[in-house]
Amino acid sequence: MHNQNSSFVRGNKYGQSIVVWFQNKSKVRFITVCLIVVASFITGIIFFGIFQLSMKVTDNIAFCTSCHSMGIAYQEYQASKHYQNTSGVRAICTDCHVPSEWGPYVLAKVEATRDLLAEVRGTIDTPEKFAAKRLELAQRVWARMEASDSRECRSCHALESMIAADQTKEAQAQHARAPTKNETCIDCHKGLVHAMPDLGPLAQAAFADLEPTIGSIPAGATTVHSLVTQPFFMDAGGETKGGQVLAGIPMAVVQVADGMAKVRLAGWRQEDVERVLYAEAGKRILMASLSSEAREAIETSGDSVTLEDTGQTWSRAVLEGWMPMASLTADTDKLWNYAGALFSTNCSLCHALPHTNEFDANQWMGQLQAMVSSTSLEKEEARLVQTYLQLHAADMAEH
Repeated sequence: MHNQNSSFVRGNKYGQSIVVWFQNKSKVRFITVCLIVVASFITGIIFFGIFQLSMKVTDNIAFCTSCHSMGIAYQEYQASKHYQNTSGVRAICTDCHVPSEWGPYVLAKVEATRDLLAEVRGTIDTPEKFAAKRLELAQRVWARMEASDSRECRSCHALESMIAADQTKEAQAQHARAPTKNETCIDCHKGLVHAMPDLGPLAQAAFADLEPTIGSIPAGATTVHSLVTQPFFMDAGGETKGGQVLAGIPMAVVQVADGMAKVRLAGWRQEDVERVLYAEAGKRILMASLSSEAREAIETSGDSVTLEDTGQTWSRAVLEGWMPMASLTADTDKLWNYAGALFSTNCSLCHALPHTNEFDANQWMGQLQAMVSSTSLEKEEARLVQTYLQLHAADMAEH
């Protein structure tokens, strides 16, 4: 009996201890926190697994091409060497468009939701809609590739692993200079898999911005340029020809009256070459061709130089004349923006776009003349681009 009572008492004490233990609020909170941590950990594992699975499911080419809006892009891909080639190595959509590193990978997936929205909204689900958006879509991809130094391209292609001797001479030259010019793969290899978009709208947009400034000279303007090569006259009535001023050449504003502008050309003349006015001594930056009347009226200062490398003597010269305002603009920035757009849209299709300071003024003249026949530049557009390049050349930093 005594033993039974003792056992009962001890059991009671144990039960009371447990009750007391659970009645301790701090201990209850501890248990609650532990349960929450364990539950969160398990939930996190499940969520991460589902997330990873969903990411991988969206990485296959079947998923990428399941949207109607990707139909045209997929057809272009199938016609490219990334799809079928002599080595039998195939790069799929994600190899080029999805980074392998975790952070950029997730960001790319988030950004891809824009494509899903486009599919739902039907913004590029027809050839006509796709064509209208192609340039915008391409620019977005090009910008991302430039920002990452063509990271996805380099995951398969490495300059140091290339056998240069098996490449064309042009490719060898471009690949050799790429590291020194901070150029990246996409600079030269646009349109490699998908059709190259029409870049014309870029120049058209720049011209639309420039157009309202043409034909008027705001009060206080000090410099004007002609959009095209244009005649100038020695009198306001336009009776005595002075010659022609080339597109883009800067001219100082002297007077404006009745749709005509009196302008001042300040440049250099080479000794015994009096029919032409140049922007700088020793540089073939043609400003104007001069009539006999203009040659008589031109003012040559005593400020002259003889160049050591050529032995040529050059003298400063100033000429004033009158021009119709119809083709003049006083907005230098918008003019150069337009000229730069013409340059970039015509000269970045076959190779990386050179920077304006990559060549000196005389070299740019030869470079452009050698390549202009391969572009869609019209005669006056080419003249404007030449002036733009020469005035922004490596040896013309002051301009």
